[in-house]
Amino acid sequence: MTSAALGESPIAAGGTLAAMVALPYSLSARGRGVAALGAVAGAIVCAAVVVGAATTGRLDDLGRGFVAATPFLLLAALLVPSALWIAARPQRGMLALAALVPFNGLLILVPGKPPFIEGWKEAVLLWTLLWAAFGSFGRVKVLRERPGYLTPLLLFIGMGAVSALVLALDGQWTRGLVGLKVGYFWMLGASVVFLAPLTRRDRDRVVSILMITGLFTSVLGLVQQRIPAERLVELGYEYDVNIRFTGGFVRSISSFPTPFNFAFFLTLVLLIGTAVSLEDPKRPRSVGFFATSPILALALAFTFVRGAWLALGVGLLVLAVRRYRVLLMPVPFALLGVLLLPGQFGTSAFQSESFNERTVGWGQNLDELLNAPFGRGLGTTGASAEKLADVAGLKFADVYQPDNQYFKVVYEIGVPGLWIFVLLFVAMILTIRRLEPRLSGDDLGLALGFGASIVGAMAASLVATWLEIFPNDFYLWFLLAVIVTATDSRAGDPVAGDPALPAALVPEPRGA
Repeated sequence: MTSAALGESPIAAGGTLAAMVALPYSLSARGRGVAALGAVAGAIVCAAVVVGAATTGRLDDLGRGFVAATPFLLLAALLVPSALWIAARPQRGMLALAALVPFNGLLILVPGKPPFIEGWKEAVLLWTLLWAAFGSFGRVKVLRERPGYLTPLLLFIGMGAVSALVLALDGQWTRGLVGLKVGYFWMLGASVVFLAPLTRRDRDRVVSILMITGLFTSVLGLVQQRIPAERLVELGYEYDVNIRFTGGFVRSISSFPTPFNFAFFLTLVLLIGTAVSLEDPKRPRSVGFFATSPILALALAFTFVRGAWLALGVGLLVLAVRRYRVLLMPVPFALLGVLLLPGQFGTSAFQSESFNERTVGWGQNLDELLNAPFGRGLGTTGASAEKLADVAGLKFADVYQPDNQYFKVVYEIGVPGLWIFVLLFVAMILTIRRLEPRLSGDDLGLALGFGASIVGAMAASLVATWLEIFPNDFYLWFLLAVIVTATDSRAGDPVAGDPALPAALVPEPRGA
């Protein structure tokens, strides 16, 4: 390759990158302006690099450096247009997160990845929040009424902040910060939605995203049942961290890091998908969900996460009592199916060892609650403690995992914190119920399904630290804000110029 060709490479790369940046904005005046500025800045930088290299006679080194930097340029070619795409309309960032977070666990399989890659989802949320805040300047955005759960939510956040401050004053500021991040960070997703409410079309996309990702991850989870555990370890998974056994079965994890993340995600998808589909059962999307829901249920069964089974059962019962009596019809057949489970599967599914271990742990740590009625501080148990142990190079076995959300809350922020936590979840349910008369169609189904999932989560929290199992926390705050803002006049109609969905995904107008 000649020196001239090497010198032209950065300019060609800059031009290609500028073209990729401009492509998503070809129909947007604001996008064209942003892309033009980016293209001009990129051209100036490339020209300055080439001129500087030419005057020093280092064009050969420049060429070799460009070849080495090619992967980073390709990554930039992907990230820069995506970042500008989100900046032009922050709602896209939340939809992208809703679609991608179920696949976060696949990063385990990427060899030699830099540690900061794990924070991609937090970076996307912060970037989205930044542009949602910029877009709200100069516009009055007031909900018709204050959400009923706001007061207990602020009290819950305040107690966490006080606990983190006390830890910081005691020299344990890292523990406090990690506890805040694990327990409260994804509440920022609700802030994005309040600043940039989702339209009716966006909300419809959320449901479609959940159904599609639920089906895809379910198929992947069932395929894993045919892959030997040794092969999964060769791919990059670890025993007792990702790969777990119940009886003679490997518990499916799909694209998640553990079976618990996978199971509770499927529970959410099944409850919301069922409610929304029953609101419009003739819609092609609903028919497709009814046809594929047995796949989701089978994948959930092979996670062997009984807390998720409990959450699904309670949630379906709530939906049946509240609105969809047809859900009571399969109950006798479901009970008969449980009685006729194959011997090995049935024995594995209902073995009691894990529950006995939980109760022993609760009993051993009961004295801690009596000695510290206001809690031991954030980050002393569960996922946040595991994160601190990982940073310190300790084993996860040294971390206490209460496997009970209520026990975790009272252990960390005390009896007052537990009381506020329960009030918060009750207030969420009551808020959704008050909004239901204002909703119709798929929005009503979304609210009913999500409300049922909260009731199910409260039941599952007796045997799992539900709120710190990602992506439970992300979807909780995101969907709660989506439903609360669904009655807002700013979120009623699609955005002008927003590309239309395929006909199968667009709800038919009612009452027109």
